[in-house]
Amino acid sequence: MPRQIIIVSREERTPLLLQQQQLRQQEQEHQQHQTANEYKQRGGGNNAKSEALGLSLLVLSALSFSSMSLLVSLSGRAFPSFEILLARSTGQAGLGFIGCIWLGINPFGRRGVRKWLLVRGIFASIGVTLFLYSITQLPLADATVIFFINPTFTAILSVLLLGEPFGWFEGICSALCMLGAALVAKPEFLFGTQDNKGLPPENTITSGRMFIVFCAFIGAIMAALAYITVRKIGKGTHFFVNTVYVGLLSSLLAIPSLPFFQQEFIWPQGWYEYTILCMTGVTAFMGQCLLNKGLQLVAAGPGTLMRTNDVIFAFLFGKLAGATIIVTMTTAIGLRKWYHAKSSSGGLIK
Repeated sequence: MPRQIIIVSREERTPLLLQQQQLRQQEQEHQQHQTANEYKQRGGGNNAKSEALGLSLLVLSALSFSSMSLLVSLSGRAFPSFEILLARSTGQAGLGFIGCIWLGINPFGRRGVRKWLLVRGIFASIGVTLFLYSITQLPLADATVIFFINPTFTAILSVLLLGEPFGWFEGICSALCMLGAALVAKPEFLFGTQDNKGLPPENTITSGRMFIVFCAFIGAIMAALAYITVRKIGKGTHFFVNTVYVGLLSSLLAIPSLPFFQQEFIWPQGWYEYTILCMTGVTAFMGQCLLNKGLQLVAAGPGTLMRTNDVIFAFLFGKLAGATIIVTMTTAIGLRKWYHAKSSSGGLIK
């Protein structure tokens, strides 16, 4: 009898155990599938597609910011640096507000992340201010190379503050990336001037120049902190909101800086100067939108390395812009002479 009881007990228990295991497995699979769907709907995950899209957006942001840097360098011949910052920031904030209103988004973001948006805006506005100041005081390549040391700071801070992976391979690539940027741009503060033929470089590191270099260096640190804060805020905040905060805080910083640094406000003269100042704001807005969206899709360390493409674009703009201007102006002169010659010959025939 006991054996029969045990056998019956096994026959009764075995199907129940199997059913319970199957139910648990089905529940786990359902939970994993549901979690994956929710994660996908939130736009999360560093999958291949999102990372590729994010890196592409960061390259485009580098192109936009390089265009802005070129415009700032050109406008720096006629306007003080903080007036350029004011034009850039107000244009960026205005376009950001329009975008938020168009999409029905609160331009000040959700309450839970407003403090981080404010912190991010403070870091970014200080970084932008120092970068624009260095662009107007240094050669474009010099200022760009100094400022774009920030990916190294970003990589270190992303490991310490966010726990993002960044191994020895990424570290070596980061260092070589900085070296390559310096070799491409050949900043004068490292290489000196090449047209002195044995004489001491004209571009001696004076105390005033060292202060400007120091400003660009601090701007790089502020930019790194801003990138880290974007990752901290996460994907729940629209990139237009980040753009509004940076634009507003930069404007508030630029207004008192004009009298504090004894810079006089100069009204633009003619359509050329108005166009340069307006396009500075437009390119900054485009760059900020692409940058914020790109940083939301990729890790902060490797992502900001793509921003070093600014150095390449700055180098190309420095060479190609001059050649383009020369070709355009000579063509315009030739066409004007041809037009006058044609008009004169037409008048003689009449």
